[in-house]
Amino acid sequence: MAKPYFSFYLYLVLFFLLITFLPCFSVFAEENQDVKNEQLVSAVKIEGLGRTKESYMLSVLGKYAGIPESRIDLHEVKVTLEELELFSETEVSLKKDENGASVLFVKVKEKWSFIPIPFFMYSSSTGFMGGAFVMDMNAFGIKDNYVVGGVFSKNIQLALMAYSRPSRDIKHPGFTVGASFNHRDNEEKNLSGKKIFEYNAMGGSVYAAVSDKITAHSKINAGLRYSYTNVDVKKKYAQYKGKIKSFHAITPGVGWDISFSSLNEWFLSVKSFSIDGAVTVLASGSCAESLGFKFTIQYPLPVTRLRVLTQYALYLSNNLPIPLRPSQMVVGTTIMPDKFHGTKMGGADLGLEVGILNTKFVMFSAYGLLEQFAGEDSDGSFVMNFGYSTGLKMYLKKLAIPAIAVGVSHNLMQNEIKFSATIGMGGF
Repeated sequence: MAKPYFSFYLYLVLFFLLITFLPCFSVFAEENQDVKNEQLVSAVKIEGLGRTKESYMLSVLGKYAGIPESRIDLHEVKVTLEELELFSETEVSLKKDENGASVLFVKVKEKWSFIPIPFFMYSSSTGFMGGAFVMDMNAFGIKDNYVVGGVFSKNIQLALMAYSRPSRDIKHPGFTVGASFNHRDNEEKNLSGKKIFEYNAMGGSVYAAVSDKITAHSKINAGLRYSYTNVDVKKKYAQYKGKIKSFHAITPGVGWDISFSSLNEWFLSVKSFSIDGAVTVLASGSCAESLGFKFTIQYPLPVTRLRVLTQYALYLSNNLPIPLRPSQMVVGTTIMPDKFHGTKMGGADLGLEVGILNTKFVMFSAYGLLEQFAGEDSDGSFVMNFGYSTGLKMYLKKLAIPAIAVGVSHNLMQNEIKFSATIGMGGF
């Protein structure tokens, strides 16, 4: 028999899908009968580019050339520019050139895209973590990006590298390639925070994926990952050796997502829905399946510095090896034990974010969220918990990622409070 909370989530998701995306698919019958007599936009001119190649920007904005002036939505052009996350300032206007032709004029200031970043994080549940990354969010001036770096703590040593090119449209698919290596001293807990067992794991993975932007707002992706993990269960927990073993695995996966963005002087807000599925084939011959859904709304209110934040997520898997199981982060919650890794989880967040300070160089915001988590515990029992989280974020406008994030989460049913702080790549 289906759990009642799954039905509750389903109704909520369908309701928000209806009120959020229905207008986006509406077809308006109004047509301008005088369109033949309107002046067409003859060209797009861009000023202020540094590292970014003009040919790349024209491939992004070229769709606005050759159409009537009345059909140019300047706000939509600004949203397109903001979605690139390459510019700290943008100006858009329609002008006449020396011959009287209509021109879409764009003026930009670029963000710092090549960024060596020291990284520091503290969590009351996992302790201190530090490291460094070198990132380029605009490699070769065409928005390719790469990251190379490592994270280190008492229990984790992780090195990774990745290179990706986002898809621009259906004729220009994107790709991602990468590799990682890690060593972890793992402490597995149940949803009540009780330690079950400990084990050491060392391994790595290589992966490749392709993506294609099939419409202006949606894309599909497909990927393949090879992973290897060598597991050593600590002697004290020898009875779990049959439950967790070393493995080689190949994981093909596919996904689809759709998103719409809106922009005001404070936030670039997103409404999105995504679905991802994968099959993990182990060298032993067994298979594991996983499926995930996520629905997100960031809805700006008439008071422009204020917006509603809500997210609903569901994750289901079967027979997945313990080292490959995700934490609660996969469903967007923070109130549960960080060292729990599950196979069936659902999460819901609802709250507000308010802009506190917005200058030319920095933006501060504060958020508060009510959180609900529901899932299957390690013993197969069903657990549902409620709580809240609150925190602050600081964005340097010259960077494409949050610079500082601090937060507190409180599980009201277990009366557990957690604190976290990140400097360097907050929210990454």
